Amino acid sequence: MSSVQEQQQQQNGALNRTLAPSARTVLERHATELLHHTVEDTFPLAPEVMTVGSRQYTCPERFAQEKQQIFSRVPLVLAASCELPKPGDFKTLEVAGIPVLLVRNRDGAVHALLNACTHRGAAVASGCGSAARFTCPYHGWTFAQDGGLVGIASSADFGAVDKAALAMKRFPVAERAGLIWVILDPEGPHDPADMLGGIDELIAGFDLAGWTRIVSRTMNGPNWKLAFDAHLEFYHIPVLHRDTFGPERSNRAFYFSHGPHQRVIAPCGRPGDAARDDLYTLGRLPTADEPLDPLLVGEWILFPGVSINTFYLKDQRGVLLSIVLPGPDVGTSTTTQTFLAETPPDEATRAAMEELCAFLAHVVGDEDLPTSALQQKSMATGLLGEVRFGRNEGGLQHFHRWLDDLLKADDSEIPALLAEPCPQR
Repeated sequence: MSSVQEQQQQQNGALNRTLAPSARTVLERHATELLHHTVEDTFPLAPEVMTVGSRQYTCPERFAQEKQQIFSRVPLVLAASCELPKPGDFKTLEVAGIPVLLVRNRDGAVHALLNACTHRGAAVASGCGSAARFTCPYHGWTFAQDGGLVGIASSADFGAVDKAALAMKRFPVAERAGLIWVILDPEGPHDPADMLGGIDELIAGFDLAGWTRIVSRTMNGPNWKLAFDAHLEFYHIPVLHRDTFGPERSNRAFYFSHGPHQRVIAPCGRPGDAARDDLYTLGRLPTADEPLDPLLVGEWILFPGVSINTFYLKDQRGVLLSIVLPGPDVGTSTTTQTFLAETPPDEATRAAMEELCAFLAHVVGDEDLPTSALQQKSMATGLLGEVRFGRNEGGLQHFHRWLDDLLKADDSEIPALLAEPCPQR
């Protein structure tokens, strides 16, 4: 297939993606505002500087609240659907000390399980791979893909137990917009799909379910909020990343909120970039018979710790899915970067994507995270007292206000808070 045919195929794929009318309306409103500010050479700012106590990043009691009030009640994106493309595919990870097993069963449904044998708590899987069943490496108990207990080694010697009552703990899980969303409470009464507030409809235009995973990397970092704060503003880019992205990059960003989620968008197109999502070059809203890509421009922030960034290489589109998760204690976190390709790439494009992902891992792993670790050290002294988010750092202000609101909310209030997006700016 020629490069022209490949490009046409990708364009047709973009045309065939659909959005709910309400979602398109929201995205067009964002785009209209961006184009208006570009023409008028204006830039909106938050009303005032926001101050928060530095102990929010270092306090063990605050971290315990976040684990209970945020990470056990809010739908978390833990993987892209295409990371588990076939029945039996699985992935393990840890969230705030909770070991999780994601697996797609033979019927195509995804299950999220506590990665612990119900005999003595040993992990039944590690890493990622494919399995018809999971056998505990400690005593040989065997579990089905949905977590059901199907076999006990030397069962006659062990004694009578109710297998149905000894299934692995199951977490509420939903697949929406090509992402796997999980609530890390086995007793949670809510379907994650009912608590997304429409953010899944806004990003549905990516059609991520059919993409291809290229490569993943996991990096260790400091407190999860310090690790994630850098995704929420561009103020630092021409300073901290002057040798990687260049000092000429804008330090401004437009922010659009949707419930606790948001978009962070640079105020001008990427230099020399004629990519399909370059709204500024297009200079108008795309029509119904044109690709959706210009409406999806920007970095998408999915609360509490996920970022979606788009890149184009050799006329093919890729996405960097970054998932920041808390570690077992207040001063640890992991950042997992997974690069996805819209269509299966040829060898040269795959190599270019792997090279780009390595570069982005360098930016985060060698520039962002070490800086965040030094921030944590200074805050842990107790001498700094407080930190500030400027009027040009509206994404940080929005994020930390939502954290505070959810920490104070009763369980009964959470579904309504998340299901109803806050008014659009």
